[in-house]
Amino acid sequence: MNRYIAGVFLVVISGVCYGFAPILAVYAYRGGASVSDYVFLRYSIASLFYLLYIFIYKRSIFSMLVKIPLALPLMAGVSQAVSTYLYMSTVKSISAGLAAILFYTYIVWVAVWGFIFKKERLKMPGIAGIVLALIGLALVVGVSWGKISTIGIIMGLASALASSGVVMAGNETLKQLEPVVASAFISLFTAVPLFLFGSATGTLQFQMSSAAWLAAIASAVISCNIALFTFMAGMKRVGSTIASVLCTAEPVTAVVFSALLLSQKMTPLQLLGGLVILIGAILVVTSKKEI
Repeated sequence: MNRYIAGVFLVVISGVCYGFAPILAVYAYRGGASVSDYVFLRYSIASLFYLLYIFIYKRSIFSMLVKIPLALPLMAGVSQAVSTYLYMSTVKSISAGLAAILFYTYIVWVAVWGFIFKKERLKMPGIAGIVLALIGLALVVGVSWGKISTIGIIMGLASALASSGVVMAGNETLKQLEPVVASAFISLFTAVPLFLFGSATGTLQFQMSSAAWLAAIASAVISCNIALFTFMAGMKRVGSTIASVLCTAEPVTAVVFSALLLSQKMTPLQLLGGLVILIGAILVVTSKKEI
């Protein structure tokens, strides 16, 4: 049970750290960074920090590279690159709130894949918890239906599907690699496709202010190094479905700190939404049964 509670705690930390990514993005964009600049630097700088840690503390890994199974972390990394790109593109076609709702339907996909491939089952309270988490998310981010398009809806759902691939491939990777090594490879395999795409489209320019560089570095450390590692370490203890639901701490964190740091106001509905997400997460955490 202590291991399970530690896993819950780690995933919540992960969700909180992920929640700083859009806030730091605002500072980066204000300093002249493009979307491609920001997302590529986020994962490439994080990869450097991971590799530096491995070089100092896990140097034996380098001598074992030919024996390390890289197919799963490669799949997770490419899926994460696709999910990131699609999500960033979705907000150009539909409202940010609706984009977030569509993205977080990946929770449902993770539960479905877990049931099909791993025989993970949820009792009715757990299913109700997932529904509550999605409803709470809608209240937190808000939904404006004025800006909507079919392609935006499709990209939003596709980003959720790709994100579920990240979670499932990452969960399987943990059976072969320890969390810090798995996180390092996933970050690296995310950065490479983002670099190739940014170079091909000419959107990687790096014409940024020092403040934008600092925001990108902070995002790499907080919203990738810490966030990805704690998510992987927590998911290893609690499973993919619970980890996905607990990560709804991400939008709550984004809304709260946007209000504190960017002078964006919180509404009573957003506060209610945070409470509903919390109730939903508790239901899932306390009802999950694996067979």
